Amino acid sequence: MPFMKMLARLGIGSARVDTRLEHDTARAGGDLRGLVHVQGGHTPQRIDRIDLHLMAQYLQRDNDRLSALNAVVRTWRIANPFTLQPREERELPFSLRLPAHTPITERGTPVWIKTALDIDNALNPEDSDRIHVLPHPSLQTVLDAVLHLGFQWRNAYCEAAAPLGREEPFVQELEFHAGPDWQGPPRTLCLLPFPQDDGLELILDLDRGPRGLTSLLEGTALDGGRRQRLVLSPRDLSGETAAIAALLKSHLRGGA
Repeated sequence: MPFMKMLARLGIGSARVDTRLEHDTARAGGDLRGLVHVQGGHTPQRIDRIDLHLMAQYLQRDNDRLSALNAVVRTWRIANPFTLQPREERELPFSLRLPAHTPITERGTPVWIKTALDIDNALNPEDSDRIHVLPHPSLQTVLDAVLHLGFQWRNAYCEAAAPLGREEPFVQELEFHAGPDWQGPPRTLCLLPFPQDDGLELILDLDRGPRGLTSLLEGTALDGGRRQRLVLSPRDLSGETAAIAALLKSHLRGGA
């Protein structure tokens, strides 16, 4: 085997990849645009495919241990097999539609685009780019209503939860505490949002206290007090913030 080809298989002098996003901020359910810049190495290499992976980090609890794991939310194929010549440069533009349920990055939840080249019999070059994800419009409407009621942000993160995680092994939890403008129970509010293209499903947990998300997700049964399920249609979500806040308030008061 030629010496340069052997080095390329070890990743030395191999192809390189760099993803350049048009903007690093996008809204869940919206578009993310950019281009993938590929540069050849010292020897011709066959690129079997180029994939973009939408990645998210979530937490998994095992007794007293807390581990951070990575999950693929969605994958897009942007290039089929081709041969990259030495020093050759290619730019592959892309426009992706982020899933409606892409986790939002409020309060630091890590979400990023990982670019992966699949090269036969060689180390695969990768590139990672963090993105800031704004809420899907339906979720944004609900968050505006929650803040309108007088709640304030406390925390937001993703945690392992197979029962309610749909296709992903996690759910995102959005925590709020009552501000001075909210009188009476509940004093804390946890939202588990499941945005869809045709509406929004919410699980509301009221005054959760020290139970933690693991307890919240034990099984899928909801009780009529502390935990409630609310499905909002596009018609519901088309109302003004005050009207949606009133709808939420009736559920919060009823379950407190």
